[in-house]
Amino acid sequence: MKSTQCIKVIRSAMLVSLAALSGAASWAARDFTPQAGTWVINQEVDGKPGRGLAIDVQGNTFFMQVFGYEKNGDATFYTATGHMDGTAVTAPLMRYQGGRSFGSEARDAKEDANLGNVTVSFTSGLKGTVQFPGEPAVEIRRFLVDSAMEGVTNPVMQNGTRLMTMLVLNAQREVAFQWMAELSRSRDNRTELTMHQHGYNPRGYGGTIFQKLVCEPDGLRSRFTCLPSGSEPVLGFDGKPAEGPNIARLNFELAGYDLSGFVDLAGAGESQPVTTLQLTGFDQFSSIKGSTRVVDGKLITPYTQQNYYPDGNEFGPGACSLQCSARENFNTLMPINGTWVVEDELTGKPGRGLALDIQGSTAILQIFNYRPDGQPSFHMGSADYVSKGVDTLATVATIPMDEYANGRSIGGVQQPAQWRSHAGDALLEFAYQKFNAQPQEEWQYWTSGLVQLPGEQPVRIRRLQLERAETWPEEFLGQWFLPALQTSFTLSKIEGNAAVSEDGLASCRPPVTGSADNQVSCIVRLGDGASWNRDSPKPLMNRGGAMIRLRDRHGNGVGLGQLDWAKD
Repeated sequence: MKSTQCIKVIRSAMLVSLAALSGAASWAARDFTPQAGTWVINQEVDGKPGRGLAIDVQGNTFFMQVFGYEKNGDATFYTATGHMDGTAVTAPLMRYQGGRSFGSEARDAKEDANLGNVTVSFTSGLKGTVQFPGEPAVEIRRFLVDSAMEGVTNPVMQNGTRLMTMLVLNAQREVAFQWMAELSRSRDNRTELTMHQHGYNPRGYGGTIFQKLVCEPDGLRSRFTCLPSGSEPVLGFDGKPAEGPNIARLNFELAGYDLSGFVDLAGAGESQPVTTLQLTGFDQFSSIKGSTRVVDGKLITPYTQQNYYPDGNEFGPGACSLQCSARENFNTLMPINGTWVVEDELTGKPGRGLALDIQGSTAILQIFNYRPDGQPSFHMGSADYVSKGVDTLATVATIPMDEYANGRSIGGVQQPAQWRSHAGDALLEFAYQKFNAQPQEEWQYWTSGLVQLPGEQPVRIRRLQLERAETWPEEFLGQWFLPALQTSFTLSKIEGNAAVSEDGLASCRPPVTGSADNQVSCIVRLGDGASWNRDSPKPLMNRGGAMIRLRDRHGNGVGLGQLDWAKD
């Protein structure tokens, strides 16, 4: 599989489309969101270079970058931007020319041709179909990296412990349970899943282990079937068996940040039927502790970590108190995959762009750019994504930028491409640097980084937000889950500067003090008198924060939806 992506940031197509999203009620909602990143055409995956898709869906805004080939064999790219109506979108497939090449001066591109409409439809967050102009509809799927390498970033060969949030949804798609699941390998090389049930009590918010499972992975895919371990019952603090749901079977899959699956819950007695419920959720982080050593009287403990966001992670060295000790951190910082842009090239006109896809310890980068003669092209490559060094709090990759030729053109016959040339290496870096005086999105590593393209200086890049709410409270409309109260609520209307639920028991607004750019102040009340009231970081692009988004402001479900395992 080969893939690259082109990023079109044009005011006429993209920014105008964002304004139209205020009429969200007229669009059909869906129960999932297609995962951003590299997608492939099933029948064209043969281990050789070919065509590919970079898909990014945010809210109801669809943006796709297609890397393919001209009829004369030259590499090229196209883009499609449109509104999702439920699970499908039809949009014009556009070609551009005249933009910037590696090492050239800044140049704006312009529209060159409309090839006709492309239609994309999704059945889940990982599968769908595409129909290009002059071609039949064909199946597509999210490209997922498989690896047999043992390490902290690979769930299939887990080194250390991985912590995941699992949300169990009832028939009304409300959260019935929230579980924290720890994935690890035992000394006898079994994959184990330790289940923690969370709740709220007068002593505070915490979790207790209620069951242990043994899991079997599906080949090298991060998909697991988990059954009760058959070991001794898990005991609570009082020495009695821990209370919690009785899991008869649990199936889950990790696809990057997202988690999806289903769980069979056994009844209280043998005559009680098994209930099957859907799982959704996300990866949080994984970590392994190395052997402590003494250097000049100081205890040094190395930690290797994979970090999806800082919450629950430990960054930086430890402190010296009565006994001097320190951590050595080797971090794999996981940015949000999808469409990225060079900040200085955001001119509101067509230009070049980046498609980033980091999975485990592999970074895939696709650059949609132009040749010196102004004709569109793409360069792409993949490389190891590794810690920059101890306590640098940065992760880097050196990625070869290669160009291909003679692959399949739009409407042409299926044929593999061949390598044409190497343009040099792209240097990619993401680092954790928190500066409270700046807006939140200016320092979070999952939305901001650095890239140095061949023949150019390092520049700042950021995750492109395709769809922004027009007002601050509009950003928080939708369905949320609050772990502290184990309750869901929907913010459905705007009152002044606040997003408010229909019954008025929940509201979110900018905090009275602090920056409205990176904080939110929420109040949530329950009928029994319990309440939650605090300022917390905004969950930027659905990561971080004290609340978990279940549906966006259009009513679309967040996450991969229900995967059809029987057909995979």
